Amino acid sequence: MEDEEDKRIVEHGPSIGEYRRESIPEYIVDANGDRFEFDRIALEGYGGLEPSQLARDECLMSPGLIYRKVSS
Repeated sequence: MEDEEDKRIVEHGPSIGEYRRESIPEYIVDANGDRFEFDRIALEGYGGLEPSQLARDECLMSPGLIYRKVSS
């Protein structure tokens, strides 16, 4: 699959706090070189985290952190 993107995190920024006993990195960088900055905590519904709350330029990271892609 040539169009598949590599979403492995290869870099992250300093911690700006904690959520559910895990660090919140200020930003993350994936293997494609795309940078995402922390935006907000994800809302949870009855079935868990709701992916419908994400915009096209956002990603959801465990344990419920939403990052927004920085424009290049």
